[in-house]
Amino acid sequence: MVRIRPLSIDDVPPPSRRHFEGDTTLFGEVLNSTRVLAHCPPILDAAKAMGSGVMRSGHLTEELRCLINIKAAAMVGCPF
Repeated sequence: MVRIRPLSIDDVPPPSRRHFEGDTTLFGEVLNSTRVLAHCPPILDAAKAMGSGVMRSGHLTEELRCLINIKAAAMVGCPF
């Protein structure tokens, strides 16, 4: 059961639309985390900035990033 309804592109506040477009460009679809966090645009902006900062820091290798994604997916029951 979904606790927080993910927003569709039709329901998203205008400040969050750019994140929907960015996800679609990068991943081919809008990530569920983006759709949920879009309920509060300042929190969505902060989450996206944190993720971007981690990647730009250079402390996370591509191999480690992939392993983190696989582990996170497994933790929430998502087949990766």
